[in-house]
Amino acid sequence: MNSQISIYIPAFNAESTIKLCINSILSQTLQPHEILVINDASTDNTHKILLSFGNKIKIINNNINLGVSQSMNIANEFLKTRFIAKIDADVELCPDWIELLINQIKKKGATLIGGKMYEKFTENPFNLWRSKRLKQNWGEYDLSFPNFIFGCNNILDTKNITNFEKYRTDLDYFKTNGEDIEFSNYLKKNNHKLYYCSSAVCYHLQNDNGLSLSKRYWRYIHYGDGLKKRNLIKTIKNIIRQFKKTIKWSIQDILNFNLKLLTINFIIFYHFSIIDFAFYKKNKNE
Repeated sequence: MNSQISIYIPAFNAESTIKLCINSILSQTLQPHEILVINDASTDNTHKILLSFGNKIKIINNNINLGVSQSMNIANEFLKTRFIAKIDADVELCPDWIELLINQIKKKGATLIGGKMYEKFTENPFNLWRSKRLKQNWGEYDLSFPNFIFGCNNILDTKNITNFEKYRTDLDYFKTNGEDIEFSNYLKKNNHKLYYCSSAVCYHLQNDNGLSLSKRYWRYIHYGDGLKKRNLIKTIKNIIRQFKKTIKWSIQDILNFNLKLLTINFIIFYHFSIIDFAFYKKNKNE
């Protein structure tokens, strides 16, 4: 057990993955001082599973769903160690993940460091599609000053961080997504070093189908667009843009013999168009 590092997991309705996630922490070659789970008002069996771990973990239960960013702020206020690690509830760590990142963050003098996440269940073609088009790593080599550190797995050195609200909670974007980019930009602006360590591997445990992957992809596009309001013209342009992207992907897949992804491309486009138009209609009526 290392008194310098703690680890936390924001969790909302994570019954299908949280046990594997916590067990992967308990199997680390370098054990953290404490493991904290922020149960963000889950309505499934997440809390019951967490209780089964007894005193191996600590639990903070949010009375209402506050979102990822606020849960992260709660964890960072609660944990007092110099190094604070964070992983998502649907992530499984390789046994040396903590040890590798702790060694590298000290060696490189970084304030925030992240590892490399792969999709675990790529025999599912929807997950394979996600691994190629929504991947959450910066490749096979270490990298100083990546664009940002992915929020799914990272360690923060709090030594040079002043006491401030680390993760924004205003707007839907910062409640559900984007906190990793926002915080990385803040650190870079204030001359902190970011580092990507390709040898610290973890796995994404999500297992998508066509609709769930389409919703995930739509959120990625919507949040990346800055939550801009949509009129009918913008919505049509967005769908046309997605169609062009679908054709481009399909040509690439044919040339690379990734034929199993061809159908996925058009399933994503079909659901994306429906979701995007429904979003326009909902906001038009509000």
